[in-house]
Amino acid sequence: METDHTAVERRLLDAALQPGAVALDAGCGRTTRLRDYRDRIVRLVGVDADEDAGHANPYLDEFVPADLDDSLPFADASFDLVYANFVVEHLAHPERAFSEWRRVLCPGGTLVLLTSNRASPLMAAADRLPQRVRLLIKRRGAGAVDRDVYPTRYLANTEKRLAHVATVNGFELVSAEFVGTLHRYGARVPTAATLLTAIERLLPAHRRSTIVAAYR
Repeated sequence: METDHTAVERRLLDAALQPGAVALDAGCGRTTRLRDYRDRIVRLVGVDADEDAGHANPYLDEFVPADLDDSLPFADASFDLVYANFVVEHLAHPERAFSEWRRVLCPGGTLVLLTSNRASPLMAAADRLPQRVRLLIKRRGAGAVDRDVYPTRYLANTEKRLAHVATVNGFELVSAEFVGTLHRYGARVPTAATLLTAIERLLPAHRRSTIVAAYR
């Protein structure tokens, strides 16, 4: 079982990014792992509904405040790569977001996304908890900061649903991996991370907690 979603992401980005690429970080927040690819990316644009977070991101060439559920303020075929790092679970209108990502991608461009997997029984159970409890888990277990924890909707967050939303918007799957990442939520609690990893190893692959995928 793969337990490092960033390692899977690196493989997909290495395959997708060619020198001279123009990239869009959809939901960029305060930082971006695309910073490690600036030798290949000639222009890195970020969009986020959180203007304070986007303007604080030091790795972007340009930040544009925009809601991913709305139309994006970019011309057709503007980007070689669209990168969406754990934003799909927050979308109110995933079909619209995927349609916009398809529109702004150049022919042959790649969408790389990471998202929580609602098919994971533990993720589904956690989603039923009160928001204050989820905040406590993310704060004390994973070290998340409250300002970076947003409400989840999980409207396109199973293998089947994600495949449907991508396909109807003209995307073709290049690669998808299911990664066991529940240990992140127990990183600051003694033995919790080990226990969560052991539990995830018992699950079928498609029920592991994180999906890392690439589409063209």
